[in-house]
Amino acid sequence: MSSRDKDRELSWYKRVALELLWAISWLIGRSPRWFQYGMLRPLFTFLLRMARYRRKVIIENLTRSFPEKSDKQIRAIMRDFYYTLGEVVVSTMALASAKPERDGDLLEWVAYREHIERNRGRDWVAMASHFGCWEYYPLWCWLDTECHFMSVYHPLKSDIFEHFYRRMRKFAPNITTVAMADTVRHYIKSRSPEYTTVLGLISDQSPRLMADSKWLDFLGQKTTFIEGGERLALKFSIPAYFVYAERVAPGRYRARFIELYDGKEPLKEGDIVRRYAETLEKMVREHPELWMWSHKRWKHTPEKQRKKFGRSTLDVEGGQ
Repeated sequence: MSSRDKDRELSWYKRVALELLWAISWLIGRSPRWFQYGMLRPLFTFLLRMARYRRKVIIENLTRSFPEKSDKQIRAIMRDFYYTLGEVVVSTMALASAKPERDGDLLEWVAYREHIERNRGRDWVAMASHFGCWEYYPLWCWLDTECHFMSVYHPLKSDIFEHFYRRMRKFAPNITTVAMADTVRHYIKSRSPEYTTVLGLISDQSPRLMADSKWLDFLGQKTTFIEGGERLALKFSIPAYFVYAERVAPGRYRARFIELYDGKEPLKEGDIVRRYAETLEKMVREHPELWMWSHKRWKHTPEKQRKKFGRSTLDVEGGQ
């Protein structure tokens, strides 16, 4: 057990709550699909809508991102987003009992054999997003059983959910969950020429505002992105790929890798993040209902950076 795990040990009543949550999730995972997506998904969707879960945040994000859409269209996307969110709750809980022989069709990877061969003998970065059921993406390990997958995550404030997600994400023996702050240290310590290490990161979260935070045009707004994926790729000269996904049926997705960096091309700082943002925007515009609009994605602005640090990087970089 790591020192980080020891710091998050649970009291007896939190342990009981965790095991109860796990038992319910395990049972959901063992239930038939008609029950998961014909009964539970509508129930969770109804509860989320009745609770008006982050409704103001969702409407504000959608309105700012799609100013050309009418109020009716915005509300239609919001309705479909709640539908997706209800599905994500069910799909995520069901992973508690997921097995490749039973659930191998949850995520179809396009041209996966070619991708494995292309990167055989070298590590690579998978830059994903909160799109569809993002917890499915490490299911890659069911196909590439010889890789070592580092599932990089942002620790949660809730001890119960922190333990739940760490346990749930270990549905394959070749997965290691690594807190974001420990990524470089863990990678240097664990990488080996004997196997491929895949670093999986969700890269569309809102990072902490810094004096050198950079701004990109994303969905018509100045936006900062987590730069961890780019820094890893450039520091260690390893390829970086965007995880491009689409929903093909309730609880089922198809995904493919789009190359952002080949590990050799001479790039300027920020190029990989810019390519990531452009590809993410294209995917979001195609299927806006599948992106996580309930996150406070634009809580930071150049004006806030200017007020906090005395200047904004826009003042130095001419708007980029």
